[in-house]
Amino acid sequence: MDTLTYRAIIDQRQIGFLQSILDSYEGVAVVRSVDAPAGIVELWIPPAFEELVNAIMTNLAAEIGLQSYYKAQFRLAD
Repeated sequence: MDTLTYRAIIDQRQIGFLQSILDSYEGVAVVRSVDAPAGIVELWIPPAFEELVNAIMTNLAAEIGLQSYYKAQFRLAD
């Protein structure tokens, strides 16, 4: 399955919270830590759920300390 890759920088203490929120929307996204101490995560998103995940990230921005969120050209985590 093709997926889109987004990268985000969030408060490192909120990585687990973000993962649990996205996991509760079964199949919407996979969260992978690229550099946990720096709060850098990748989200692997099926194209059909891109808008939903973007809306979730916008709604959670303040709570997770979102500093940066963008569509990446390639994956860093595997």
